[in-house]
Amino acid sequence: MKLLDTTILVDFLRRQDAARKAVETMEEAGEQTGTTEVNAFELLLGAYVRGRVNTRRLAAVEKLLGHVEVVPLDRAGAARAAQVLSALRASGRDSGVLDALVAGIALASGYDTVVTRDEGFRRIPGLKVETY
Repeated sequence: MKLLDTTILVDFLRRQDAARKAVETMEEAGEQTGTTEVNAFELLLGAYVRGRVNTRRLAAVEKLLGHVEVVPLDRAGAARAAQVLSALRASGRDSGVLDALVAGIALASGYDTVVTRDEGFRRIPGLKVETY
């Protein structure tokens, strides 16, 4: 199962060829894909500019999120995220909290691959990264 990170979702919304081709390839292969509520938050945040909603962006984000499984942050995901971030910090590496949450949700929910342009996910044990 493949988890779509914010980068591919934003690039898809921006109609970038690489992202569109990657999504089409996954669909044609019958891959099960999803994203997280954390990624949904990041997309929704992009629909606001200086405190004001861009209704066109918001509609596009809502439409996209309506076509993909959005995995919630539950206790198992939160615990896994805490474990991931703590282990990274103990080894002298760090990750942003949002990326740790995405990774924790993915791992706790059975997603073994993150599709992204963000190389930071490669530091997380048990998580494969697919770029596009």
